Amino acid sequence: MRYHKLSEAQLHEMHEEFAVFLASQGINKKEWDRIKEKEPDRIEDFFASFSDLVWEKILSECSYLEFTTPDQAFLFKTGKDKAEVLVLKIDPNFTDLTSGAGFEKALSQLDSDQVALFHASKPYTPSRNEFIYEYLKKGAELSKGDRFNRLQSYFSNSVK
Repeated sequence: MRYHKLSEAQLHEMHEEFAVFLASQGINKKEWDRIKEKEPDRIEDFFASFSDLVWEKILSECSYLEFTTPDQAFLFKTGKDKAEVLVLKIDPNFTDLTSGAGFEKALSQLDSDQVALFHASKPYTPSRNEFIYEYLKKGAELSKGDRFNRLQSYFSNSVK
């Protein structure tokens, strides 16, 4: 198993997708009922394989990640070969970046000494999906990239 197993609630929510997964493995309802009754130890293997498949899909489709604390925002664009990161750091007493208003205030004050903006890029090691998965485990969230793109437009104009 490459990633963690989906929770019971997640598996329940994805029961239709799981049925399609089983069908792709040549297992119909009758066979699944037989496995549950006669070979219950195999059930976890199917859940693990399905979980990995779900995670692979999520990670492969991820284009942006965000990790925000009250005084720092790490905004990632996850390209094919490397991740770009924009880091917005502020004085802890300036505002709270976890709120929409705080992020807007920081953007409006990019020239202030209380706000710093950094840009970096990094090739993936060991792989793109593992890079994304590790950041998700640390608390990053998938995003649509709105904050990254807004900040990148400021970055291209002028950076301290």
